[in-house]
Amino acid sequence: MSEKRGAHRGFTLVEVMVVIAILAIIAAIAIPIYSHYIKDAKIGRAESNLVLLSTLMERYYQNNNTYPASNPALTPNAIPGWNPGNDPNPLFTYAIQNPDQSVCGVAAPAGPSYDLVATPTATSGLPTNEYFYLDSQNDRCEQLPSGTLVIGW
Repeated sequence: MSEKRGAHRGFTLVEVMVVIAILAIIAAIAIPIYSHYIKDAKIGRAESNLVLLSTLMERYYQNNNTYPASNPALTPNAIPGWNPGNDPNPLFTYAIQNPDQSVCGVAAPAGPSYDLVATPTATSGLPTNEYFYLDSQNDRCEQLPSGTLVIGW
């Protein structure tokens, strides 16, 4: 018996290459967008931790009539209630500068004050020379790796 020419089923090489090209285009668009969302989520986590830390600083002040001393590397419970998680590879380190160093371009208040700083770690995938600040007057700023200061976040 002879086979019919159209009896073989499958994809041609051209069809497979077209599908691969379409998938490559979709990946080229989707991966950078996804990476941007991941970066924004990490930064948002640092910002929310700074706000939490500011709240804990104010509570500490209410109880002790002073802010905690400068601390270059806050560990869990360094301030009552401060526990950013027990991740063995944290995304950020947090620090207190007491008194306020006027980093965000606003004059420090006369009297007790502080700056809170979040710095990305190497495991975060963010530049380790980028800093996020929140001070006792609720001024917020970000120092980019280029040294540029961006007010607000």
